[in-house]
Amino acid sequence: LKGRISARILQNYRQMRLAARTLSRGFQVQQPRAVLVNQLRCNAQARTSEVHGGDDVHKVGRLICDFSVTTNALGPTPRAVTAVRQLLEDSTLISISARGGNVKAILEDDSEQILSSPAIEHYPIRYDDELVGLVSKFLGQDACSGKAAPIPERLLFGNGASELIDLLVRAAPQGKYSLNPNVQVQYREYERACRNSGRPWTDNPKDASIICLVNPTNPTGDFAPRAEMEAWIEANAKPGSWVLVDESMIFWAGPKWFEQGVSSDFVQKMYEKDVKIFLIYSWTKIFSCTGMRIGSALCPTPTEARQAESIQVPWSVNVLARTFLKEAIQDKEYLTRTWNQTVHWRSHMIERLRQLHPKWDFLGQPWLSWVWIDTKDPLVAQQIYEVSLECGCPVRRAVDGYGLPSFIRIAVRRPYDFAVLYQALLREECFRNTAGQVSFGTYADVQPSVVDSVDLVHIDDLKPHEQVVDLYAKNLQEYVNNLPTKILPAIIVCSKTRVVIDGHHRLELFRNARMNIVPAVFVNYGHEDILVNPPGVASSVTKQMVIEAGTKGKQMPPKSTQHMVRSRGGDVMPIIVLAPQIVERNPL
Repeated sequence: LKGRISARILQNYRQMRLAARTLSRGFQVQQPRAVLVNQLRCNAQARTSEVHGGDDVHKVGRLICDFSVTTNALGPTPRAVTAVRQLLEDSTLISISARGGNVKAILEDDSEQILSSPAIEHYPIRYDDELVGLVSKFLGQDACSGKAAPIPERLLFGNGASELIDLLVRAAPQGKYSLNPNVQVQYREYERACRNSGRPWTDNPKDASIICLVNPTNPTGDFAPRAEMEAWIEANAKPGSWVLVDESMIFWAGPKWFEQGVSSDFVQKMYEKDVKIFLIYSWTKIFSCTGMRIGSALCPTPTEARQAESIQVPWSVNVLARTFLKEAIQDKEYLTRTWNQTVHWRSHMIERLRQLHPKWDFLGQPWLSWVWIDTKDPLVAQQIYEVSLECGCPVRRAVDGYGLPSFIRIAVRRPYDFAVLYQALLREECFRNTAGQVSFGTYADVQPSVVDSVDLVHIDDLKPHEQVVDLYAKNLQEYVNNLPTKILPAIIVCSKTRVVIDGHHRLELFRNARMNIVPAVFVNYGHEDILVNPPGVASSVTKQMVIEAGTKGKQMPPKSTQHMVRSRGGDVMPIIVLAPQIVERNPL
């Protein structure tokens, strides 16, 4: 039966995909010039800038959730968004008259109104003491000997980490550049900035005047602990060189993140050896504010900070981004939730994806905000990318920018959001394994609130509440095998707990057929129209007992329940009537 059984949603999904592709082709026919101009613009941009995952959100018709960027799954911190909103709301409409601003003229004339909005119409202050103080306090949690200059004197801000990367590469001593030779690939903006400044590349860091390191490494997820990273720098950086260490993603390492990166004492130690280390931080990832654009660089001494500032474009950080960061960086509850949730959500995603694709490699530290995946097949990676766009949940394909066609990067997101992408991947996998034509029956006439959905589910996610009778399972297998037209109802499942309500022997048949993905009807098990046993049947089994048996793995004896459902007309019927009849017709 493998590859023969599906659910009604497959047909609808096929139709939606066909319609989307047809509409896409139609749009290109109706507006060829617009499409051509856009394509030329994209091609030109590809030659001058690196590809970023965030570009993919503009390729979907309706965005559900962005899995292509490695931002915080919690979204922007609410208190920071509120602060920005209040900044914009601090505006006043002023009435004016052509004869002047006196009250008589305003009352007698048809006055006009102008808007006064200080945050928008005025330049931001060049040196924001409050912002510098808050960021310095956040970055200065690591204990140090105190030899280094105070952090506020060494701190730089830029329009995202990307501006600071470009700035420091231009300010660094002339000569060759080198990247981290111990990782498969790293964030490409460093390489781009070095190329744009005319620097030749060397694979030997000891020959480089500037070394660019990303730790944790985006996209691969590699991470070198403090001792390992410091030892490598000391062994490979020559006197007179600059070392840029991007620690933008280290904030996810937990409450003691500041003990994981390069220490202030080591920066001072290497400065005394004429090796200058710059620590770069992007605030847009941890606080999920990529639209704001703000980053920081911690220079080894105030001298290098002033040197870089001398060639930096003034007012590169706008007042909205400053306001956002000042509030976000004080939100300790937000960071605690980030550290607690990200690990669990990432583990949940990997568990589901591994069930679906056991041969994939899932790479990266368990606390990071993304998963680096080797699908082992460029065609599969491309297929996953296309499916993600179609369902409104774009992922990052590594062939773009990184030149790794079998790899994809998926950001950690809430299980609720991941469920959309996961269902799309389930359907695609089922399409690939489905032979023949599949059709379905209809629902019984029950209250609409009884059935939550009909969808595909991985077999390992289902929790049986009853044991099966081996003889029954064997007889069912023989019965189905002898049918000229394969007909079998879907599984009935509690939508909240995924406990199997009806279909234990069918589930065993699916399992024996090595089917990983099965169709299921998800029901509102707490609904009053769903009964554990027929009326009049003496039984002490309750719905709570059924759920506990499934969730705790302590299954009841076979046929302990005979679930029924009440129709809108009052008739009580076996709950199996809710299941679409999965019909497999042999193709002609």
